Amino acid sequence: MAAVPEVFVGRRHEIGALCTALDAAGAGGGRLVLLAGEPGIGKTRTALELMAHATSSDARIVWGRCHEEAGAPPYWPWAQILRAVAAARDPEELRADLGDGASDIANIMPDIRARLPDLDQSATLSDPSETRFRLFGSIARFLINTSRRQILVLVLDDLHWADVPSLRLLEFLAQEMADSRLLVVGTYRQTELSRRHRLSDSLGALARVPHAVRLHLSGLSAEDVRRFVATAAGMVPPVWLTNAIHNQTEGNPLFVREVVRFLAQEGLFSGAALSAAASAAPAIRLPEGVREVIGRRLNLLPPTCNEILTTAAVIGREFTLDVLKRASLPRTVDAVLEALDEAIAAHIVEETDPGQYQFTHALVRITLYDELRTGQRRRLHHAVGEAMEAVHWRDPKPVLADLGHHFRAGLDGDVKRAIDYSTRAGQSADGALAFEDAINLFQNALDMLDTMSDDDPERRCALLLLLGDAQRKANDFPHALETLRAVADVARSQRMCVTLAEAAYVYADTVWRNDAQIDARSGPLLEEALDGLPQSEARLRIKIMGSLARDRLHTGRVDESMALSSRAIAMARDLGDPLSLATSLAGLADRPWYPHETERMLAEASEMAEMGERANDLEIALRGHFRRVSLLLELGDIRAVIETSEMIDRLNARLRQPFYRVWALVLKATMALMRGELDDTERLILESMRTQLRLKAQINDPVSLVIFTLRREQGRLRELGPMVAAFVRQNAEATTWRPGLALLYVELGDLDAARAVFADLAADDFDSLPRDGRWATCIMYLAEVCTALGDAVRASVLYRLFLPWMGRNIVIGGGTGCWGSSDRFLGLLATVEGRWTDAERHFTEALAMNERIGALASLAHVHRDLANLLIARGYPGDQARASTHLNEAAERAAALGLTALNSRVAATRACLLDPMPRHASPDNLTARELEVLRLLAIGRGNADIGIVLEIGQSTVATHVHNILVKTGCANRTEAAAYAVRHGLQAS
Repeated sequence: MAAVPEVFVGRRHEIGALCTALDAAGAGGGRLVLLAGEPGIGKTRTALELMAHATSSDARIVWGRCHEEAGAPPYWPWAQILRAVAAARDPEELRADLGDGASDIANIMPDIRARLPDLDQSATLSDPSETRFRLFGSIARFLINTSRRQILVLVLDDLHWADVPSLRLLEFLAQEMADSRLLVVGTYRQTELSRRHRLSDSLGALARVPHAVRLHLSGLSAEDVRRFVATAAGMVPPVWLTNAIHNQTEGNPLFVREVVRFLAQEGLFSGAALSAAASAAPAIRLPEGVREVIGRRLNLLPPTCNEILTTAAVIGREFTLDVLKRASLPRTVDAVLEALDEAIAAHIVEETDPGQYQFTHALVRITLYDELRTGQRRRLHHAVGEAMEAVHWRDPKPVLADLGHHFRAGLDGDVKRAIDYSTRAGQSADGALAFEDAINLFQNALDMLDTMSDDDPERRCALLLLLGDAQRKANDFPHALETLRAVADVARSQRMCVTLAEAAYVYADTVWRNDAQIDARSGPLLEEALDGLPQSEARLRIKIMGSLARDRLHTGRVDESMALSSRAIAMARDLGDPLSLATSLAGLADRPWYPHETERMLAEASEMAEMGERANDLEIALRGHFRRVSLLLELGDIRAVIETSEMIDRLNARLRQPFYRVWALVLKATMALMRGELDDTERLILESMRTQLRLKAQINDPVSLVIFTLRREQGRLRELGPMVAAFVRQNAEATTWRPGLALLYVELGDLDAARAVFADLAADDFDSLPRDGRWATCIMYLAEVCTALGDAVRASVLYRLFLPWMGRNIVIGGGTGCWGSSDRFLGLLATVEGRWTDAERHFTEALAMNERIGALASLAHVHRDLANLLIARGYPGDQARASTHLNEAAERAAALGLTALNSRVAATRACLLDPMPRHASPDNLTARELEVLRLLAIGRGNADIGIVLEIGQSTVATHVHNILVKTGCANRTEAAAYAVRHGLQAS
């Protein structure tokens, strides 16, 4: 008996769990199942057994196998899956399932473009993390869409050998598939995993996925081994034999199968042989390990067959007949075919497709490979490399990494070829967004370059630049900066000015993308590069100048930044190149602006967007349109804002960059909040946060201000109190959030804490506030704090600072925050100062602006603010007008669900109904200041005044200070006399 059929026993629990997962997937609840165990324990076989159940459930099962040998292309297991899934669809179904992501997937799978030749090229992105996120999203949507037609089971075999990009894609899909009809089964050897193994990190991420299950496979029981032997041998084995096999193999199915096959090849299962063996049973020696039994089985094959199989083992777990024939020369084709037939009969090799083969188990291939001596191994790698090169001479791209691997492991004379193929393979991996693979390939090429006797600085610089760029794309910023410094050192020593400039540009871009990175070397390196770069390198000079302008801006040298940007723009105009002009204009996109510059900045942003679209750089075009939204919102051109927002949506539908999707969602949330649509705001915020979490990239948080404003309108700011305070304490550069903290204290009723923060910020007349795009927002917050504290002196300072924004709206960059008309806050400050006419004029302007732009929430607040002004002023007819405005504020607050404003309106209405007579206030004293003055006039101290009015002593002191300033009194005694003269004594 020479052959043993495939037999499957046991695994009832595991198969049951897989079937349960399959049923859940069929019901629309995607599942991920991870099968773990030692080599040969039956992970792959268990997954194979699922096929019968999948067929009965009308599910389709698709396999993707990872390989242990170097040289497999990036995303290899996924490429197998995608190819198989795509092949099963007709062109129209394929196009529908691919959707907008067709061109992204076609970039790494040429088969797609061959079937859909009219696909557009996908838009390029400057951020590689975003590009890969978009690719992963496209693949996930394709698989999920396909599963809607038919339940889809994806098996990823041998994940312990998967490349890092493939594992990242698995992590991404696992997060997206919860509501799909996908079942993903992954197998891996837990014995292969160390703490630092790449799969270990992925398993940690996958463990947090709620629809993931991990199954651990153990050895077969003695009864299962007996059933296995009985089925395979076609007879009932004696107990002593099954016990011996079970004890020796510990139930490992592969070991059991190989032992049974060995015994069958030895002829032990014949009746006479068993009878003879029974008497000698104690002396029977079974192989001690799976490798030994595989080796002993191989020894039963002819020598020629072993030699050809050894060559196949050097090729890899999978191999093709074409490559094996060439690598086996001078063996004839007939000899090779005969050897393969013998190996197939012995279950050593199996044919997967015509002309394509694989070893039945990775351990078979490893056993053969490990028996090679060093010299044999190198000669065979050289032969395989030559054979592969000859077979794929028309298009070596699919096997570039294989060629680099074989020539690197081959003879010494192959080093140059190995460097060339490894470099090309790295570039191919980089183009496929497999940055981690690219890093390994470029590093391999550099290691081989080090072994050569003659140094090649140009090639070294080129490789280092490729490596540094790949490290940057993989977000490995520290190593990227180290590599790029090495490029600069070599380029500087060899006077390679262009290479130095390219290194400086990538270095600066790396520093900029890594928000946490502070690197003072970036600016000087850019300067050095610009000084040495020939005038003829105009495009590169423009890029360097743009980077240097950005560096100057973020280091506080705004005038230098503007000068550099202006020079770059002028050069780009002279060059007549839309992309260079768009790039140079983009250098202005981070710069804060002041109201007198708004129209000019709007023209520049519009030109930037236009040039970006003309150059087909949709990312720059999007940045230009986001800039336009901010400027248009400030000017109150709401029609243009809506048109630009729609343009952003159209461009990002083509670009599909999650980074800009986050910002677009926050812009929509801002507009919804401005209109008072609180439920829509909440929904959009949650969607943007989910997108940002999936992005896993370090980006500035655009949503915090919107959340702060939303919670404030909902009367839920108390929820944010501890978080904001902790953030300010932990971040030395949180100056821009301290005005928000002061406002939070006001909202929570802790006026003493608010006053402490406010006084600290006001110590230098607010000069410590950074003059960036958030400055106006900070002043706006402080205006509200100042109003709550009734600080007329600081109100005058803030009014002067804020006055340039009169007639505009308050906006933060990108339109991620809009608080309506600035005149509202100027009106609040004028009210604190007691300048009634100015205050009323500002509030009237604010009502008109907010009505025009649809800022309904802010409009409701202005009605209440105006009511407060009228009550404090107390002119004839003011009380009736105040009541009208309060009614308007109450109706709008109720309709929009502005909980906090409702409470404020109620408090103001109570003040309006207060029967205490009101008098026209002399010297613009506020209502609260009049109350303090009346008590001061009868000799009350600050503590008593505080008790009577239920305010803090420090608040009383501030009011007393304001009274003395406004009335011109030198002290409390003069103020008391002033009160008597004006009839302001307490009744």
